[in-house]
Amino acid sequence: MSIYLKPDVVITGTLIWYLKVCPREVWYMARHVTPFEGHSKLEKGRAIHKIYADEIPLSLEGMKIDAYKKENRTVVEIKSSSRHLESAMAQTNYYLFRLNEVGLECEGQVFVPKKDERHIVRLDEDQAKKDLDEVRRIAMSELPPQRVRIRFCKKCAYKDLCWG
Repeated sequence: MSIYLKPDVVITGTLIWYLKVCPREVWYMARHVTPFEGHSKLEKGRAIHKIYADEIPLSLEGMKIDAYKKENRTVVEIKSSSRHLESAMAQTNYYLFRLNEVGLECEGQVFVPKKDERHIVRLDEDQAKKDLDEVRRIAMSELPPQRVRIRFCKKCAYKDLCWG
């Protein structure tokens, strides 16, 4: 299954993550419209990664894994909170799917250091393919999905584009 939307756009773990939060963000990211880089939520996430992520993360095109525990072949996605747990688990599942395609069978884990929570993720190929298809459908659409006010809009780095 191709990870490309078009020659210059790769389906990334971030797009899978946004799919579960707000499909409109998928549409923006697929067009290289990036959120305000100084947004406090993005800064907090970067700080957490500096502390807990591996110096040399495992990566494939379109994905950068935060940490890899080789002793038990576990891919670890590090998040600053469990607020978007479903998104983080889908993102981790996508990474497992991609690694499986190149012959590396792993388990996944979403780690939330603030709460010392670890959530196990096992590869669900069917779900990964559905997520890829949905990202592709949204990204290739001429117009963004309709605005839907959700609880995350208030602190979203894209809120001015939707509600500005």
